[in-house]
Amino acid sequence: MLCATAIALQLSLFTSCNELTPEEQASLAAKGYYEHLAAGEYDQYMEGVSGTKEAPADYTEQLRASAKQYVGRLKQQHQGIEAVEVRSARSDTTLHCTEVFLLLRFTDTATEEICVPMVEQDGRWLLK
Repeated sequence: MLCATAIALQLSLFTSCNELTPEEQASLAAKGYYEHLAAGEYDQYMEGVSGTKEAPADYTEQLRASAKQYVGRLKQQHQGIEAVEVRSARSDTTLHCTEVFLLLRFTDTATEEICVPMVEQDGRWLLK
């Protein structure tokens, strides 16, 4: 699992060789945040949620608790997330975000595709 700093480093190293599109950058960030979530690394996941730095502490804690409940429910239903894969991404110029489509592969072999809206803030891609 990658922390936000490692994701940023990975992006900067990769971009020195090849220029990534905004969709590719948003996809890598979304995948990394969901890998943190799957691993129960809630602080690292929360670093990727837009607006949490300015939000009141109790609101941020409610978001963290909701993330824990979500992972707990997935563990009950599917024995947890085994892998996170990027399926595709597209920019939505109306909403000013990039929608990343992730495939969650569960331990029980089930899969689920989710749409994760991402926004760029100060050069970082964050979960909207």
